[in-house]
Amino acid sequence: MNAERLSSSVVQQLSSRLKLDPRLVPVLGERVRLEPRWWALGEPYISGAVNLLQGNVDVSFRIQGSRGKGTLYFTSIRQEKGAPFTILRFKVICDDGTVVSLLPNES
Repeated sequence: MNAERLSSSVVQQLSSRLKLDPRLVPVLGERVRLEPRWWALGEPYISGAVNLLQGNVDVSFRIQGSRGKGTLYFTSIRQEKGAPFTILRFKVICDDGTVVSLLPNES
């Protein structure tokens, strides 16, 4: 359900991180947030799955700032129980075609 994905700790952390990431300011502007969808009764829509127990997270959702919009893609897996999650994909593709990688080891 969208409500479960939206309230998950993963989506909440991603949303918080987007608000603070300086790499998004040149392309999306200030006040980056999840984009509400009219057909979801004004709530943001989160595509994909958040399954922490099975060790995989693969979500995408629309975001918007003061200057533009885009789609965030995030994929993370855990190889085995008790191991840390590894981020495989963390990027924003803006509506103008600009791709911004948000991986921790890239700038």
